[in-house]
Amino acid sequence: MARQHRHFNGLKLVLGGLLAYLLSACTVTRINGEHDQIQHSSAADAEYASVYFIRPTTEHVQGFPDNPLKVFVNDELLMELGKGEYTLVRLKPQTNTKITTETLTQTRGRWEVEPIRQTRYFDFEANQTYYLVTRPFDGEFRGVKFTPELIPLADARETVRYLTAVGAAEEQPIQ
Repeated sequence: MARQHRHFNGLKLVLGGLLAYLLSACTVTRINGEHDQIQHSSAADAEYASVYFIRPTTEHVQGFPDNPLKVFVNDELLMELGKGEYTLVRLKPQTNTKITTETLTQTRGRWEVEPIRQTRYFDFEANQTYYLVTRPFDGEFRGVKFTPELIPLADARETVRYLTAVGAAEEQPIQ
């Protein structure tokens, strides 16, 4: 009997470790490496703006809005940002850069699901770092939309405290 108990405990440890590994390896964020506004390997970092895209977790399950959030820069898909993740992208410096978020949501109290977008404009300067967080706004019958907004470094540090760094942010996490 004691031998079976030890075997069961060992199995629980192995399964627990496997589950932890699978959960940590499951990043959702995907970046479009072909986007014309991002740094390509031949350019120097100082020629670009470093922009952290941050998507906090939510307290409650929200259904469709929990799916990856599409982020567009100047109307071209830059990435799909996973809930509870953040990443770093080096963008070309530019004034009036159009950042649009898109998610699927239910609107007008119906069962149909449709995309909903929120757009803001930002100025990005070379050799500067920016922290852009996507905040959910529940418009009840107008659906859930995510508003992109710039936050200071201190707020970014607190926001990413329990989030997963993915992509370039793994090598350069927010300190």
